[in-house]
Amino acid sequence: MAVFQKILCPVDFSATSGHAFVYAAAIAQQFGAELILLHVIEEVPLFTAYGGAPVVDSSGEMEKFARAEMVRLAASATSGALIRAEIVRGKSHTAILKFAAANLVDLIVIGKHGRSQLDYFLFGSVTERVIRRAACPVMVVQSPDVIKETQRAAK
Repeated sequence: MAVFQKILCPVDFSATSGHAFVYAAAIAQQFGAELILLHVIEEVPLFTAYGGAPVVDSSGEMEKFARAEMVRLAASATSGALIRAEIVRGKSHTAILKFAAANLVDLIVIGKHGRSQLDYFLFGSVTERVIRRAACPVMVVQSPDVIKETQRAAK
């Protein structure tokens, strides 16, 4: 039987990542595992019309917001699991995979947004990239909206 000691749950503060967090917290409680919330701040360059230099550095505000949201999310857990919150910078899927490897994570629980085929083609999927490259098992939690739609279609 697999034993999970460290569970990673990447969050972007959407309803989908909140839904994945509920599952991650329940699994962490079941196994007595540490649950790590991870938020990735994407480093997106902002350019001026003429100089190409960054106009604003909003990363401090983004980090402040992310910390507050992770505290709120962790406080909502009814599982009593040990929760640690981390913020990293970089490209989402790369940062998630690097963090998981560096911290010897046993399981990644990640939400999957129900995006259209066009969105998927144009932007790709962080979840899909994590699934393909992760060195540990990955549990994918579907968006609550997609679950409801699937249930309606099944009736």
